[in-house]
Amino acid sequence: MKLSLLAPVFAAAVASQLGFAASSVSIDQHTWHDRLLVIFAADPQSAQLAAQRAAIEETGSGFKERDLALIEVIGDSVKGASENANALRQRFGVKQHSFRALLVGKDGGVKIDSPKPISASELTSTIDAMPMRRQEAGSKLP
Repeated sequence: MKLSLLAPVFAAAVASQLGFAASSVSIDQHTWHDRLLVIFAADPQSAQLAAQRAAIEETGSGFKERDLALIEVIGDSVKGASENANALRQRFGVKQHSFRALLVGKDGGVKIDSPKPISASELTSTIDAMPMRRQEAGSKLP
């Protein structure tokens, strides 16, 4: 099989591993189903974007276990949501060339709004402290 034919398969596997939401789904359709990590970056070479992706990787299987879906808004491109970049920036009040990381709860409310990458430990501990997460985990969390 040619490498060019494998590229979409590889891209889908990477997207699945990182927890990308389905691109045809709007943010509002995630309400009460998924928590969202929404990342805004000016360009794909952003050091902050790389640091946030590393933090996501550090969470390992905990990312999906916490019903997290990833949405990236990089420049004018959006991965993981049906909205366009300008609509998402306007919705969350994010300037065009700035970095922001947002944790959005299943209720649609913003739980963390950070101008720098959110560490894996802050991400998981914030989610694990949420009443809905405690209920999902059967109150086994500390």
